[in-house]
Amino acid sequence: MDLSWISADQGWAVGVEPGCNGQRCATLLETTDGGTQWVTVTDLHACLLEAAPVGCPAGTTQVSSIRFANPDVGYAFSADGGPALATGNGGLTWSLLPGRDVSAIKVSSGTAVRASFSKGGCPGPCDWSIDQAAVGSSQWRTILTPPADVNHDRVVLLHQGPEYLYAAFLGAPQAGAGIQPAQLFISSDAGASWTGLPDPCALLRPGLVAAMLASAPGGVLAALCAPRSGSGPQFVTISTDAGSHFGALLGLPAGAGRYTELAVVSPEAVFAAVAGRQLVGTINGGRSWRVLARGGASSAAPAPIFLGFESPTVGRWIASGAVLWSTADGGASWHPHRF
Repeated sequence: MDLSWISADQGWAVGVEPGCNGQRCATLLETTDGGTQWVTVTDLHACLLEAAPVGCPAGTTQVSSIRFANPDVGYAFSADGGPALATGNGGLTWSLLPGRDVSAIKVSSGTAVRASFSKGGCPGPCDWSIDQAAVGSSQWRTILTPPADVNHDRVVLLHQGPEYLYAAFLGAPQAGAGIQPAQLFISSDAGASWTGLPDPCALLRPGLVAAMLASAPGGVLAALCAPRSGSGPQFVTISTDAGSHFGALLGLPAGAGRYTELAVVSPEAVFAAVAGRQLVGTINGGRSWRVLARGGASSAAPAPIFLGFESPTVGRWIASGAVLWSTADGGASWHPHRF
């Protein structure tokens, strides 16, 4: 379901064993050879909601995402929001993080940043907060309190190096009510100050909203644009000044389904995926796209699942059928490995 990497070789994965219904059987795996071989670290005794057809039992901790900061310290949480877990021994044991519920965590340069809330009913009229703590600490301080009208479906956090932080509150494009355009907050000084910006996709073309964002060093920020109606062509737009201005809409190849995942290495190298099914990319700034990898034909893969780069050259994508695709040349070629 999700991956976290601290180097090109060492990383962790969270998922469920085949046949598990997702209830209390989320499993943590680790690799030290770039994903060729994986070993089971522990059973998290948590529920992976996206793989639980009948839902998670009441009171059960939910886990769908992991973020490791170093070989010892890591975090596990649900993108749908809820109590988060933390480990200080490489994932062998986990404990609940005290305080607010969490829907996103990013780590970089010895700092952890989270999107949190305390009121029930999120997404909804939540008291969203962006908080920061030293890696491994449970002492969080608020660095951004969005306006009360931020009432969105989910939050995407991006932490690019020590200075750039992006918090994108995304709408639900297929929803019939509520706020659908995204609201973007950007900091170029490690969270000391923030600038609020409107949905870049909606500005470029009415009827579009941002469905995902991705960042790269040097102030590169990309947005995946989707129709508010839920059907129709999808696009990517790229900023090279940390979101202050975005370029023209770049049309994505149609036919494989709905794109939900996005990664960017540079203004020229951008990658998008239909969850578990197809990965496409451009290395010429969107003038042309090509299919780089394919997953299974099933549309049952949970979305979104992992697509990301650990460096300008090394990246990974999870395809359906428990296949991990990896690149070591900046996305020019991709190769599969089974978990």
